[in-house]
Amino acid sequence: MRKYFLKILLVVSIANLSLAAGPKVPYTHEGFYSTEMTQKAIHFVSIDDIKKSLEGVAPINVSFDIDDTLLFSSQYFQYGQQHYQIPNHPKGKISYLYNQKYWDYVANQGDEHSIPKKSTMEIIKMHLERGDKIFFITGRTGHSRQKNYTSTKLSKTLQRYFDLPKEVYVEYTGDTPTGGFKYDKSFYIKKHNVSIHYGDSDDDILAARELGIRGIRVQRAYNSTNPQKLNGGYGEEVVINSAW
Repeated sequence: MRKYFLKILLVVSIANLSLAAGPKVPYTHEGFYSTEMTQKAIHFVSIDDIKKSLEGVAPINVSFDIDDTLLFSSQYFQYGQQHYQIPNHPKGKISYLYNQKYWDYVANQGDEHSIPKKSTMEIIKMHLERGDKIFFITGRTGHSRQKNYTSTKLSKTLQRYFDLPKEVYVEYTGDTPTGGFKYDKSFYIKKHNVSIHYGDSDDDILAARELGIRGIRVQRAYNSTNPQKLNGGYGEEVVINSAW
């Protein structure tokens, strides 16, 4: 039964393969995948641990990835694979990620059907109580008719989901590094003088390290269509119980 489940998971995971523009770096620690039955002893941190580590520190800027960090949004990627593939495209089943019409569709939906992750709700609440400033940075491609870092349906949805005191605009990287950096989010992390970046992907952690700031891993949901990454694989902090 377990072998059958893993085969299904592997097939479904193709739906949300990111473009992952940054250079690959081998893992340096054992770590574990969220789908494993047993979680190994790694550098786990709770929200209280993060809060205590910031005691006596003036308010800071913190940034969050969106897919699998703030939101469970796999349904949009699964839909894209089914309806927005580009015929005869060399990228095959993930060709929809190169289709601007797909990204326009996602932007028009504004993630009204995505599920906000409870763990990240609590993290954001803690940072807001500290007086920290929140930023959102995603590897998605923005709508063809919208400028980056402006009011969008997504930013309004996130304000409602996470009970934000005001709308927080979204930085779209298009999975493309810029500004001479290796990783797509690095430029925007630096732009907003971020001290802590939260994300589920290897590139989130590596972007934070590229800038010498604190990168904290949020676990991907067990049923995410995005292939699982090795939590703690770089010795980074991992938020405990953050897969949901």
